[in-house]
Amino acid sequence: MDDIVAPRPAHLLLREETREAHEDTEASGGMRRLMDGELDVAGYEALLRAQLALFEEWEADRAGWLASDVPQAGWSYVSRASLLRGDLAVASGARSYTSRPVEGHAPPVGASPARDAPAPAPAPVGASPARDAPASAPVGASPSGDSTRDSATCWGELYVIEGSALGGRLIVRRLRELYPDRDHRFYAIGEEAPSAWRRFQHILDTQLHDDASRRAAVDGARRMFARFRQTLMEPAAHV
Repeated sequence: MDDIVAPRPAHLLLREETREAHEDTEASGGMRRLMDGELDVAGYEALLRAQLALFEEWEADRAGWLASDVPQAGWSYVSRASLLRGDLAVASGARSYTSRPVEGHAPPVGASPARDAPAPAPAPVGASPARDAPASAPVGASPSGDSTRDSATCWGELYVIEGSALGGRLIVRRLRELYPDRDHRFYAIGEEAPSAWRRFQHILDTQLHDDASRRAAVDGARRMFARFRQTLMEPAAHV
C-alpha cells in the first residue's frame, strides 16, 4: 500500500510559492535606498505616502471581509492606513493627516486598536515575474464569484501584509538610527506582538483547508506582492 503524503500546511505553501517575490520586494529601489541611508526625509515621507495609498485602497476594498471573516477566524487586524496617517501627521506637525480620498472607495477601516498589533510575519516574499499577476491587478475579490475562493484570496493578501511586520522589526531599528525624531508606528507594529505570527500561521492553515483555497491564497499573495513591489519603487517616482 502506497504511503499517503499529507498536503503541505497553507503557511508553508505560501512561503515556498512566494519566495522569489519576497526577495524581489526586499531588493526594490526604495527599500534598498531606505536601508542604505540614502533617502532624505522627503524621500522617506514619499515612501510612507505611497504605502498609505496602497493600504487605504486595500482596506476599503476588503472592509467587509476584515470586519467579518477575520475576527470570526480569531485574528485582529490593525489598520496599516491608520498607522501610516499617524506617522505622516507627526512628520507634518499636525494632529492628524488626511490623504487624498481614493475615488470610489469608502474610508479605510481598522478591525482593532493599535495596541492589538498583529503578529510578526515573514517579510514580503513572492514568485517570479512570469508567474506573478501584474502589479496593476485589482485588489478586489476573485472574479470567480465564489465566496469561498474570494475569502481565500483575501487570506493570501493578508499573509503578505502581516508578513511584512516581521521584516518591519528589522527595518524600524534602522529607521530609529536615521530618523530618531519619528515614532515609526507603521514599521514598529511587529514589535508589539512578537509571538503572534505563529498564531496567524495556524489560522491560515485552518482557513485554507483544501487545495483550491490554498491555490487561491497563493494567487492573492502574488498579486499583493506585485503591488508592494510597485509601491516600493524609487521614491522619486512618488514625488
